[in-house]
Amino acid sequence: MFSLFLISLGAAISIKANLGTSPIICLPYVSSLILKMSVGTVCLIFNVIFIAVQIILLRGDFERRQYLQIVVGTIFSLSIDFSMMLVSFLNPADYLSQFATLLLSCLVVAFGVLLEVQTEVVYLPPDGIIVAISKVLKKEFPKVKPFFDTSLVLTAAILSVVFLGYLAGVREGTIISALIIGPIVKVLQNHFNPYVEALIS
Repeated sequence: MFSLFLISLGAAISIKANLGTSPIICLPYVSSLILKMSVGTVCLIFNVIFIAVQIILLRGDFERRQYLQIVVGTIFSLSIDFSMMLVSFLNPADYLSQFATLLLSCLVVAFGVLLEVQTEVVYLPPDGIIVAISKVLKKEFPKVKPFFDTSLVLTAAILSVVFLGYLAGVREGTIISALIIGPIVKVLQNHFNPYVEALIS
């Protein structure tokens, strides 16, 4: 669950950066504004959709334990609020500080994703669907993640403009996060995999 906390913490830090929400909560955030529902509730809906897509993609290879993604996704939605309390002191006043905070959020999320993927126990649904796509396409996780995250961001941007008339939660920071978190995970894998495997063992 430490990986789950790190990902939610990174998401909260990205919100505090105020340069656009991180890709993992970008679409749920925009959808919550459109549907006038809580972000957590919308996250849960998306989690169910993501799990359904995984089942369709993997079929018999979908592990039963991955149904626990519903529980994990629910905890993640609640932990975002807790993480927001932890980072309440973060209020970057200038663009440089905001950008530095954004980069910190990407690093924290990437490290959380690294731990999550390496343990291969139960994934967050957005990461679970990336793992499923990776297996189907026979591509590495870090190579698939940027494309999936970017698609979430573009979808959120389109929905925001069409239904709200403005860009909500989507800024340059969102795009940057979508493009660099995957490569950061790859770098972390190259440098920390032995330590993570030793920790897991």
